[in-house]
Amino acid sequence: MFCATGTVQAQVAIVGHRGGLYAPYPESSIKLFNATAASFGKDTVCIEIDLRKSKDGSLYLMHDPTVDRTTTGTGQLEERSDQYLNALRLKTKDGKITDEHIPSFDEVLTFISNRNINLMLDIKAPVHKEALEQVKRHNMENRMLVLTFKDEFTRLVAETNQNVLLSALIETEQAWKAFEQIPVRPGKRIAYITAKTPAELITRLRQQKVRIMADVSEDSKNGGKPLSADGYRTKVKNQQLDILISDFPTEAHHALGSQKRAAE
Repeated sequence: MFCATGTVQAQVAIVGHRGGLYAPYPESSIKLFNATAASFGKDTVCIEIDLRKSKDGSLYLMHDPTVDRTTTGTGQLEERSDQYLNALRLKTKDGKITDEHIPSFDEVLTFISNRNINLMLDIKAPVHKEALEQVKRHNMENRMLVLTFKDEFTRLVAETNQNVLLSALIETEQAWKAFEQIPVRPGKRIAYITAKTPAELITRLRQQKVRIMADVSEDSKNGGKPLSADGYRTKVKNQQLDILISDFPTEAHHALGSQKRAAE
């Protein structure tokens, strides 16, 4: 099962948003991914990454359209050459320069090949086909979940590769009906819900055995701090989640796993 763990309550998958919000490490860095995976022990963590294309056509991990906030460089990533990007170094949230470089997508796929890490792909530019071609070359389709927020991209991913998990933002009945119209293999459809999603729709999705995913967003909604253990458990219970996206995946994993162990 994608992102499944052996101890987490009801097999809830934990996703680290950009790898996790941990001060010693820059976001979306190899060192961060390694540290987060190590904290999960033998369990599997899923890491959410953002992909953008350079001037030379290579795919890199970068959330913002510019490299200004997270690196020693400046400018739009799509306007920068690979040579320029590879020379930059990543910064922590407080601005400290590290020895970490911007990872390429190919590098990350190689890095996770023998580790307890799966990936959630937030593809910022319309380069879904290119990204999925790389995934296929690495034979990792069964370890990928692709985020989409527009029907055109949802359809594009479905037409390109039926082996990856595919999510769509579902906040209304209309959004779900649109997603249902897109051909997706059984078991590969993920509903990405928010506080706006009607409770009756969530219940119906559960009845239809559609997996449900939601974001905790601790950085923006909880002062940049993890929730309490009960906070994570309540979130999962109230929204009937299968997949939980967290800025603090280690704490979420411990909270949900602790409850599971206590019941055993």
